[in-house]
Amino acid sequence: MSDKNVHALLYARVSTLSQANEGISLGAQERTLRQAADLAGYKSVELIREEGKSGKSIKGRPVLRDALGRLSSGDANALFVTRIDRLARSTQDFLTIVDHAHKYNWRLVLLDLNLDTSSYQGKFVVTVMSALAEMERGIIAERQKDVHQERREQGLIWGKDIGPRKRVSKEVEERVFFERSRGASLRQIASIFNKENIPTVLGKTWTASTVKHVLNHIKIDQ
Repeated sequence: MSDKNVHALLYARVSTLSQANEGISLGAQERTLRQAADLAGYKSVELIREEGKSGKSIKGRPVLRDALGRLSSGDANALFVTRIDRLARSTQDFLTIVDHAHKYNWRLVLLDLNLDTSSYQGKFVVTVMSALAEMERGIIAERQKDVHQERREQGLIWGKDIGPRKRVSKEVEERVFFERSRGASLRQIASIFNKENIPTVLGKTWTASTVKHVLNHIKIDQ
């Protein structure tokens, strides 16, 4: 394993044939990355390729995820990329990577933006971006707290009034379907279930509407 203090990862990605024809092939990216790493003084470099993968999300790019893991563990300490869209397409993914670089103190170099976190200017940009990402997370958390508070004030219950509803057991669904196939009305089925103390999802008594709700789910599943 190369000395972690001088080892740089050169990340190249291409997802379509048209991109290769437009001059941003893996070979073109790699030549540019090698030149940049050489100028930066790196003697030990490693080309890592991501071929045929979508750039929409980090989740769909295992090579990049592995590289970020190596950078956080200290196996390498620099990541060179030719263009920002080779690294991330969404703002959230980009800010996540910037946060990662800031947290684990590794060098991020984006050639198209002339961004190098080893410089004072680059560190300043990354610090600002990390602060913006943290602020955004805080705003989202505060907004969610306000939503929950408003729901509580309105007496709304998650899983009952809003959000995904819980479902009764498969046995109860089959029983509803059976009673309905015998010609029983919704009100009659509710009466039968109440007499037999069959619990509803919320532990309340059965009504025609709750029976109808179960039937609707049965119809959807089938």
